[in-house]
Amino acid sequence: MRKDNPEHKTLFTIPTAKYSTALATTKPLPPQRVITGHKQTDAYLWVLEVIQLNEPAHLQAAEDALKKLKITPKQAQERYSAYLMKSGAQPFQIAFGTMSMDNPQGYINGAKRNIEKASQVRATFGSYESALDNMPPENLMLIGELGDVYAACWGWTEKEIAEQCVWGERCNEIHEQQKAISQGFVKQLPEPATLSDVVREFQYWNWLYTMRNSAEKELGYEYAGGERSQITDREDYLETLLSKIKPATRQEAVEVCKWILEEDRFMDRGDFTNSIFLNLVGECG
Repeated sequence: MRKDNPEHKTLFTIPTAKYSTALATTKPLPPQRVITGHKQTDAYLWVLEVIQLNEPAHLQAAEDALKKLKITPKQAQERYSAYLMKSGAQPFQIAFGTMSMDNPQGYINGAKRNIEKASQVRATFGSYESALDNMPPENLMLIGELGDVYAACWGWTEKEIAEQCVWGERCNEIHEQQKAISQGFVKQLPEPATLSDVVREFQYWNWLYTMRNSAEKELGYEYAGGERSQITDREDYLETLLSKIKPATRQEAVEVCKWILEEDRFMDRGDFTNSIFLNLVGECG
C-alpha cells in the first residue's frame, strides 16, 4: 500500500501555536464626524466604524452603544441612503455603501471572527509582520533563479518599471512565463506520494493564505489578500495530481471526495473536476 511521503508531511504540517496572543497596543477610536448632519445617523455610522476596527477593547462598548441609540438600524440605513443620493452618488455606490447596514449583529459577528483570526496569527507567528515572512516551503521554492523570477518587477520593461505598473494582458504574460520556469516547483519540493499528501499541502497553503490575509488587514494594507503567485503556481500543479495519483485505500478516496466537494476551487470546472472524481471512484469499483 502506498504511504505518505514523510518529508512532504513534515514540511507541510501546520505549525502549532507557541506565542502569546496579548495585543501590544490598543487601536485608537476613530474621530466622531459630522457626515449626514443627523446626529443619530452619524452616531450609528460611528459605532459601525468602531466595530470594524476589530479591536477587543472597544467591541463590548460598541455593542452597548448600539442599545442606547434612539434610531433603528433600518432608519439609519434609509437616512444614509438618502444622504448619499442627495450627494450625487450612483445607485450602485449607494447599494454598496449601505450594504448590510441594517444588520449590526452581522458587523459584530464579523468583528469577532476577525479578532479570533488575528489572535491565531499572533499565537502562531508572534507578530503580524512575521506572518508575511517566507515559510520553509517557500524558502525551498525560491532558491536561486526562482527567487529572482518571483521577485517584484521581474520581466517588466524599462517603461513599466518607470511607470511602476503593468497593464492588461502583460500581467498574464509575465505570470505564464514565471509558471513555465517554475514548473510547479517539482525540483525544489518533496513530491506528494499520496492523495492525502496533496490535500495536506492544499490545506497548508489555505491556512497560510488565511493567516496572511488577517495579518495584512491588521497592518492596514489597503489591498489585503494574502496571495502570492508562487503559491498559486504550486497549487495549479497540485491540482493535476488529484486525477493522477490513485487512492491508497477506499477510505482515502472517500475523505478526498468529501474535501473536493467542500472546496470552491473545484466548483463548475466541468471535465477537470469530473476527471478527479473518476480517479476516486475508479478505486472503489
